[in-house]
Amino acid sequence: MITTAEERSRALGALAAALRGQAYRVLVVGHHLTVTDQEGRRAEVWVQRRASDNGRLWFTRAGGAPICEVSRVMDAVVDVKGRFANTPDGT
Repeated sequence: MITTAEERSRALGALAAALRGQAYRVLVVGHHLTVTDQEGRRAEVWVQRRASDNGRLWFTRAGGAPICEVSRVMDAVVDVKGRFANTPDGT
């Protein structure tokens, strides 16, 4: 049986690979990753259970704002890219 830690690790690994494929630097630590663009701006993405979705794992922003279910990796990539495009510091 897959544990929550393994599920989180897989989800973060998939997102990290997709972001690296788009030329971002990615550091995975624990239940989150930090993405850095070529200008040095950073964004964090976490993996958390969402109570309102029967405890499924979701990608979230650092403050807990939901991004998307972990099965929707490219939606999370779009969110990160949008943060970098819309704000000077990626938040």
